[in-house]
Amino acid sequence: VDSPYIRCVGFLYLRYACEPERIWEWFEPYLYDDEPVQVHATGTKPETAIGAWVRSLLTEMNYHDTLLPRLPVQIERNVKVQLLQAEQNEERAKQHLQSTDTMEFLQMGASVRALYADEYNPTAWYDC
Repeated sequence: VDSPYIRCVGFLYLRYACEPERIWEWFEPYLYDDEPVQVHATGTKPETAIGAWVRSLLTEMNYHDTLLPRLPVQIERNVKVQLLQAEQNEERAKQHLQSTDTMEFLQMGASVRALYADEYNPTAWYDC
């Protein structure tokens, strides 16, 4: 597995150099990466998870007294909406894993109903 610091350098590079329209597709898989990383040079601040650091790159305009490139307004709005949706999905997943009642229903062959959307399909309910 690669070093978390190599990934951090890559994310920082993407934040500066990537076309704003493509930034979400690069960052989204790592939004909840819980691998710890020390991103402060002094080491006096606590470690942070890569996912939290990645989310901060998307939402904050400064990185260690350096101004990050501004995302176009519409893309920034879309990223904020997608971050809220991802946060809700992550919270819901944590709640399901903690609830034994919910997990009892998830057995092999059980029918489920799910929301799904991607770049080609609008959000819709699917029965599986």
